[in-house]
This record gives sequence, C-alpha cells and structure tokens, in this order.
Amino acid sequence: MTDTHIADAIVVAADHPSLDDQVAVFVAGLRDESRYFGPAARRNPKPFPSLLAELQQRGGFRLAAMTEGHVTGVVRVDDDGCVHIAVAAEHRGCGIGTMLLGAAIERAEQLHFGRLVLRSTRRSRAVRRLGEGLGCTSVDVGRGRV
Repeated sequence: MTDTHIADAIVVAADHPSLDDQVAVFVAGLRDESRYFGPAARRNPKPFPSLLAELQQRGGFRLAAMTEGHVTGVVRVDDDGCVHIAVAAEHRGCGIGTMLLGAAIERAEQLHFGRLVLRSTRRSRAVRRLGEGLGCTSVDVGRGRV
C-alpha cells in the first residue's frame, strides 16, 4: 500500500469518454494482479474476471476515484441497482473504497434507486466490511456468496 490518503483522492463521473483510457489502464492493472493463496488472499483478494467485465460496462452509472491524475478505484451501479466496486491493490485500505461507495449511494438516491445490492464472496471480507460499514445488510446466499 502507498501512503495515499483519502484527502488526496477525488470522485469523478467515470463515463465521460475522456476517462475511457484511464479506466482501461485501471482494469488492466487489476487483471495483472498476482493471485494470492491462504491468509493473504483473504486480506487482499484479486478481483474476479466477472467484476472486471462489469466495471467496463455502460448502463447505470460509474464513478472513479482519481489520485494524482490516475484512476485508483471504480464503482459501477447497473440499471438493476447491482453495485460493482474495485480499488487498485496499492490503494486498498486507505478509505478510497468507502469514499467511492458512499458517493455511489448518494448518486443512487438522487436517481431514485429503491435498492442497491453489493455482491461479494466470503473470501472478500474487505468488501463485506465496506458494505456493512455503510449500512448494508450482509446476507449469505450460499455457495460462498454474500
């Protein structure tokens, strides 16, 4: 993790064409992360390919955290209210995910979404803690999904 602080990051609308290349570089960085096993995987799991695909989709809205001119996190809320979020490995644990999810919740309220769903797996405790910290209810839906 770098010494990035949440005060160093801003949230911007990520669907503007000027950010397409930046979002693509961010997703490529997530795709290239090393796969960890054991306790390290629980603390810092590599994002699933399905999450990476969702972050690149249009529809609903996307927000990005920008730190020093680079995308360091992306959250997408699709038309059905499903939330997809990822933060670059070197910026995890410094509040960027909380900031992004909070901004997404605020934007969803403005757009009159009735419900948001943040899906994860049991092994991604960080995402579960993130959601619970902002008022989400954790529901175990079986087969390792939360």
